[in-house]
Parts: sequence; structure tokens; C-alpha cells
Amino acid sequence: MKRIKKGLLSVIVIVGALVLTACSLSAKEQKVSYEKEENGIKIVLTYYAKGDKVTKQTSENTIPYSALGVKSADEAKERLKDVLKSYNDVKGVKDELTYGEDAVTEKVEINYTVVDMKKAEKLVGVSTDGGDISKGVSLKNSIKLLKDQGYKEKK
Repeated sequence: MKRIKKGLLSVIVIVGALVLTACSLSAKEQKVSYEKEENGIKIVLTYYAKGDKVTKQTSENTIPYSALGVKSADEAKERLKDVLKSYNDVKGVKDELTYGEDAVTEKVEINYTVVDMKKAEKLVGVSTDGGDISKGVSLKNSIKLLKDQGYKEKK
């Protein structure tokens, strides 16, 4: 009888482990995008998440030179070089600038699976809701924060 109970308990533990593993593997990655235009600057934020946990965030910002207080790509490069360096010096953050005729396009990617959040929170333009993000970034809370700031879902 003890042998049957032990064997049954082992089977239950194995089945439980398989169910938990299957559930975690089946969590499909979702993608949502929000956009906003303010003072001529167009911002598109895209979140990639498994369940409620954000794994990656991208931002594409189109910034007219006039919004930077400059008149040319060369002046914009000079103004933004330190910001670009500060972003690219943080593990898990990649920032790329493309200079056009009238505006600069910035593409930022934050990989939350490897990013140093303490350093990332200090970057210009990075904002949080002030909560504890040591356990990850909540998609639900991020969307609420964006909506509160006037962002609209991009279809």
C-alpha cells in the first residue's frame, strides 16, 4: 500500500510539473503599440510581453529639428551625442539615430530580460510609475500609464 501511495504521489508530482511547464511555455508573446504626437514630436511605443510581463519595449520617435532648437542635422548630432552615448552604455538598451532633412528619427530598444534597470531609470526620457520594477515591468500598468498620458492604441 505504501508503495502504491509513493508511486501515485510521484506520478502526481510529475504530471503537475508537466502542466506547469506547458502553461509557462504556452504563454504567447503579445505585441501592443501606442502612439502620441506632441509639439510636433511623434512617438510610437511598442511593448512585447508574455502574459503581463514586458520582455521588450521599442520606441520610434520622430523629432523635428525645430523641437530640438537646432536648424540642421549637424547641429542635432552635436546636441544629441551625449544622450546617444548614455543610452548605448546601458546593457540591454540600444539607441539609434537617423538624421533626415528636417527631423531626426530615434529608435530605442530596451530588452527587459537583460537590462540593468537601475541604470536605465536614470536615462533621459525613461519614466516609470514609481513602483517597484525589480520583478519586471507590468504590461497592464504600462498601458494604463500611457493612456493617462494621452497615448492612443495604434491598430
